[in-house]
Formats: sequence, structure tokens, C-alpha cells
Amino acid sequence: TALKVAIQAGNKELLRYLLNKGVDINNPYAKQRGKTALRAASTAIGGYIGIACLLLDKGTDINAAVAKEQRRTALEGVAEHGRIDMIQLLLNAGAELKGSGKAQYERAVKLARSNGHYATARLIQSHCG
Repeated sequence: TALKVAIQAGNKELLRYLLNKGVDINNPYAKQRGKTALRAASTAIGGYIGIACLLLDKGTDINAAVAKEQRRTALEGVAEHGRIDMIQLLLNAGAELKGSGKAQYERAVKLARSNGHYATARLIQSHCG
């Protein structure tokens, strides 16, 4: 989709255009992987902070359900790849770590540790208290 192309290319101008046209940023754009726009922008491959900020400003669901194929939330995906900058952004924006977000918290810490991203795991843990 055009949304996917804009995000993967890190093209903020195209993304702004699509948002102004009413594209649904919370609709999973990949039928098999189930990625939402925020999960795509949050991946370590892209790591587009500006795109993620724009999506957050437009009301994207930071705690969207896990992707169907890879079974990762946005927070879990960036934790897996050790993206401390994106982790901090998502935590500041309200990524859930307690209550219904406890499983997300546990998986994010586990994914970070299993990939040797101990600073990322500690950041998530410190945010949770």
C-alpha cells in the first residue's frame, strides 16, 4: 500500500499527504504479518523516529495487538533490536507495561536480553518500576 511505501522509505511528506487524505493508521496493512503503521515505523530496520512521532501525534494505537505472524507489539519489536531511542519514545508515549500490558513488558524484556540488548532491557524495567 502507499502507507507501507511511505513508512518503509521514511517519507514524511508522503505520510502527511496520506494522513490528510484520511488513511487509517491503525489498520494492519499486511494481511500476513499484521503490522500497523507504528510497528512498521518502529522496526530496527527503519527506526524512523520522525515517522513514529508523526503517527503518535495523529493518534496511532501505541498498544495495538500483536502482529499475527511475528507476534510482536511495537515495543517488543524495538526491544528485540535494541532500539533504545525508540523504546524511550514508546514508553514516553504510554506503552503499557502493567495490567493488560504485563505480557508485553515481559516479552519485551525477554526479547531484548535474548539478543544481548541488556541496556534496553534495563530501560524497560526501570520504566516499569
